[in-house]
Amino acid sequence: MQATQLPCQTSPKPISEPVSGPVSEPIDPRRRRTISVLPILASILVLVLFSAASSILAQQPSSAASSQASQPPFDHPHGPPGLPFPHPHPNIRPPKGKIPDAGTPVVFDAAGMGSPLVLDHNWRLGIASGSDPAKPDFDDSTWPTRDAKEAVAEVDDSAAEDDSDHPPDHDHDDPSSNHHPHGHPFAWFRIHIHLPVHHGPLVVLVRVPVSRNAQVTFNETVGMDMFANGKLIVPEGPNGPTQQSYEYQQISRIYPIDIPQDQANLTLAVRIPFVALGMDAYTGFFAHRTFYLGERDDLVSHLDLWDHAMLFERIPALVDGGLKFLIALFLLALFWTQRDHPEYLWLGLQMLLVAPLAYIGFVGSMGRIDKLWTAASEFQLLLISAYLYFEFLIAFLSLRRRWYIIAMRYSSPLLLTLGPFLLFVRDSKAVAIGFVLSILFALLWMLAWVLFVGLTLTIAAFKRNYEAALLLLPLLLSVVGMVELASTAGSSSWLGTPMQSPLTFQAGPVPIHFSDVADFVGIFVIILIIFVRFLRIHRERERASSELAAARSVQELMIPRESPQTPGFHVDTVYKPATEVGGDFFHIQATGDGGLLIVIGDVAGHGLQAAMNVSMLMGALRRSPITSPAQILADLNQVLVGSSSFTTCEAAYFSADGEVVIASAGHPPPYLNSQEIILPGGLPLGVVPGIEYDETRLYLHPGDRLLLMSDGVAEARKPNGELFGFDRVRNLSGQSAFFIADAAKEFGQEDDITVLTIRRLAQAAAA
Repeated sequence: MQATQLPCQTSPKPISEPVSGPVSEPIDPRRRRTISVLPILASILVLVLFSAASSILAQQPSSAASSQASQPPFDHPHGPPGLPFPHPHPNIRPPKGKIPDAGTPVVFDAAGMGSPLVLDHNWRLGIASGSDPAKPDFDDSTWPTRDAKEAVAEVDDSAAEDDSDHPPDHDHDDPSSNHHPHGHPFAWFRIHIHLPVHHGPLVVLVRVPVSRNAQVTFNETVGMDMFANGKLIVPEGPNGPTQQSYEYQQISRIYPIDIPQDQANLTLAVRIPFVALGMDAYTGFFAHRTFYLGERDDLVSHLDLWDHAMLFERIPALVDGGLKFLIALFLLALFWTQRDHPEYLWLGLQMLLVAPLAYIGFVGSMGRIDKLWTAASEFQLLLISAYLYFEFLIAFLSLRRRWYIIAMRYSSPLLLTLGPFLLFVRDSKAVAIGFVLSILFALLWMLAWVLFVGLTLTIAAFKRNYEAALLLLPLLLSVVGMVELASTAGSSSWLGTPMQSPLTFQAGPVPIHFSDVADFVGIFVIILIIFVRFLRIHRERERASSELAAARSVQELMIPRESPQTPGFHVDTVYKPATEVGGDFFHIQATGDGGLLIVIGDVAGHGLQAAMNVSMLMGALRRSPITSPAQILADLNQVLVGSSSFTTCEAAYFSADGEVVIASAGHPPPYLNSQEIILPGGLPLGVVPGIEYDETRLYLHPGDRLLLMSDGVAEARKPNGELFGFDRVRNLSGQSAFFIADAAKEFGQEDDITVLTIRRLAQAAAA
């Protein structure tokens, strides 16, 4: 059947052929706009000013809506949920354009439809108050005709005035009610379509633009209801049957039309809550929606293309999130092996929380998660990740605990209130007030965070900290990327036309935004920093390992592995260092008169420095012919005076007749046959020069045994903090040196363990 040209009507436009790239709204090249740096900044400024103005208007409605200011927020079952602040309802400006003559039909002719059609013209636009525009017999002849362009002109507000002949319907249960129960009108879009005879089942596809801007939602905060010949259409897809689509991100949907196949007249009526100004104004309705009429199979294929395009749009962000998750696991594993580097822990946790953001945004943009949950999850994760990055920077640069660091650290738990307040902001005014306070605190804290991070990294970079300079680069790029994303989204919503940023380029069907570039640069910088720090730590550990090997060699030369020949005495020695190189030492020397000199000590610390002190002490002992314990300690004290550490020491001289002379320099007391020997106290070696030490004399009978040990035995500790203690030492002092040392080690060794037992032999007494 040939299409009939009607007044105020143009030829139907078929849908373009499917394309391989992302589906986007067709834009006239003559009207294509690009964004430079100045328009970006100007757009952000406009957005901020408009948000402030909207809040003021929401609190103080205009005179036209002052009578409604005291009424509850919008609660229609098919409209937006009640918000803590109502939308402003200012007067509508006079209409622009010509209203068709009365009696002139304005019909979209689809009689010759052979493929899906774009419903792009012959729409009637009006603001209804007293009658029901959803019904097909509604008289819309006084409404102006509008094409489905980027933006539509305003209509007269006379239709929004109350009509005594058509009292408003206040029935909440009537889905076709055209007026809110509290007086807020709807904006209506009606189109009369002439269908071919025996057209078959039809559906309407309402397609929204494929854009990353959905992650920064400035538009589409209100829902949409569609009626076919007066019957409400339930859309297909997620959340369609719940009739709560206004709570979810706007997505492309199919609306099945249930009309007889022999019926040639179709009236589609679409309503949205009336908002006169701002990014949600009804005048930008067609800038964010395209209507297609056709058979199901054809439009399902176009919906699939939209789904694929949404995936292509999100691929860079999804890949970035996956990479961040893997790097987070690697950083946490790296911290597990290097507990002395907490920066790995903080950065790993930060990336672990940032990684899901892309997936939450993708699921939310597909209408699977409602807007509040999406926003609450993303904002909360961003705030927590900002705090974790704050802690990472402190550990990474080894910053001192300044007052501002303490203030930001201990006030950060308040950041956890933003997400819960956002979820329950509709419940009461008290929650709304808490939400506002939480937003103000979050803004102040994030401002302090930006200043802290920016200044700290900049100062560190000027101090030639190249790792800090590398971290500064992705942060600067991220700021530019966020400005690009926010300004493009805001400009698209404000101007009523999709805006394309010059900083975005195509990689086949996948668009690469500047923010994606910043994210990948950030990942590369983190990998580079981890690699550089790993190499540096590896070199430091190799150097430390070589130093420990040298110290171990020195210690092995100084401390005998086997007990020397001691006529008249039996000596057992056990030495168990806590680390590769310990600070304990002992010296055993048989004298020419049948006596025995034993010196045991504990140098403070471990490693190469402790080994060097041990070597000095052992060298002094081997060169000295003195056998007096007090004099030996005095000489060793002079050797260590001026060193950076001190040493506890104990010297004992065993004469052939059984007499024992002992002097102590702060060392644990000896045990004679399980009895503790109380010795005069003395300062450790190397503390004060010119110290004289006291001597204590005792006698060993044949078979008697004297136990000497380091403090590592008594200071052995269980994981719960329980000490081995001197009571256990006394109870075990009758055991062998090996038994005592093993018992202390199994209990929980924390320091070097040295145990010496000296027993006088019977044949020495007989001689």
